Amino acid sequence: MLYVGWRSRRQSAESYYVAGRKCGPIRLTASLIATIFGASSTIGIIGLGYSRGITGSWWLLVGASALIPFGLFLAPHVRALKVITLPDILRNSYGDKVAIPAGLMISIAWCGVLAAQMIAAGRLLEGIFGIDFAYSLSAAAAVFILYTFWGGQLSVIRTDFWQLVIFIGGLMLCVLMLFKFNATDPYCWANVPSDNLRFPVGNSFGWYDLLVYYPLIVGLPYLVGPDIYSRIFCARDNTTARTASLTAAAFIVPLAILLVMVGILARAAFPGINPEQALPATFAAVIPAGLRGLIAAGFLGGIMSSADTVLLSASTIFSVNVIKPVFGLKEEKQLGVTKIVLVFLGLGGFAIAWFEQGIISSLLIGYTVFVGGVVFPTLAALFKDKLKVSSTAALWAVIIGGGTAVMGKIADGYLMKTILTPGGCEFMQSLLGSHYLSLLPLILSLLVLVIVGTITAKAK
Repeated sequence: MLYVGWRSRRQSAESYYVAGRKCGPIRLTASLIATIFGASSTIGIIGLGYSRGITGSWWLLVGASALIPFGLFLAPHVRALKVITLPDILRNSYGDKVAIPAGLMISIAWCGVLAAQMIAAGRLLEGIFGIDFAYSLSAAAAVFILYTFWGGQLSVIRTDFWQLVIFIGGLMLCVLMLFKFNATDPYCWANVPSDNLRFPVGNSFGWYDLLVYYPLIVGLPYLVGPDIYSRIFCARDNTTARTASLTAAAFIVPLAILLVMVGILARAAFPGINPEQALPATFAAVIPAGLRGLIAAGFLGGIMSSADTVLLSASTIFSVNVIKPVFGLKEEKQLGVTKIVLVFLGLGGFAIAWFEQGIISSLLIGYTVFVGGVVFPTLAALFKDKLKVSSTAALWAVIIGGGTAVMGKIADGYLMKTILTPGGCEFMQSLLGSHYLSLLPLILSLLVLVIVGTITAKAK
């Protein structure tokens, strides 16, 4: 991967940002799927399969459900805008005063998503080689940052297809070998709770999670997400953008089932371990040495294909939509500044990974901040001709929604809980459920967008 990045280091700014907008349907579909199947879809989903069973697949199935309307209605429209970042859409509709805070918020949020990829790769390397997690995390972070620094979007697109092929092959081998391993002990299935085989809901994943929490926090980033949009910007035409989105949605479903199967089979074979250690434990005890490296390469490729997209998207957004308008950055210096920002954001993701060390929890930090501040203003921008949302309304939706989300995540939401008071927290929990700190920013963002938009419209 470092070699591919090094070979791609001399290229134009457009190639670095959007791969020249020349991707056909096969390459774009593979890249989109590979981007989706990052940390959450390897160790994270396998860990959910281990702890929750089949319902763990909803993390991806909700995403697949969101990709269908995205492909049918939004993907061609997004691609036709001819922009290079998601905040460019906000800038075209509302101006820099909205795009700048949105770009800043996305860059911060995506450091949490990047951290999850680093943690997953570190856990995998730790399990394979038996080295300390601190060393494996540092090695994974160094490769992610260097490879993306050199190659940009062009190297990402070039390698995603083969990363996906090896990932799927490795996943199928994992399932087969775990079946074979468990066949030697017919009593091992007693280690799997009966609730883990329930679907669509179970004791640890109820209808509230399925119908409210997951669609809003996990599903909306598939409709409006910098990583998803960065793939669509690379499409050569609108038909390619639509085809890739719908095909990716179809592929996600069987792969999600295979991933949770690995988790359930690992629960039968290795009861009592940390759920996110399920895959490393499988590598150590089940996979023969000759195949271990190949399968590990597949899973690492899946993680890497998501990590590089996240890191490149965040750094491009920060340089193009924050630094450029604030400091008047000249066009010829933009690519160099993007690469410098990429290194700093990569180190920021590494710092979060070092302290958080939980994959799903790191992803939820990023998703909550992003969804709270950016999703509804962006959706309104895509349909501005019909909705006619004002720049003032969009600005306050970004600030209040995103700010509330950040306060809800700092120190386990201590600041937000203090503002709400114990009585307010109790009321919010009764109204919005146990995840009220994650859902409240989204609701506030929508309310501000509607209320302020109505007031400013009447004032005109």
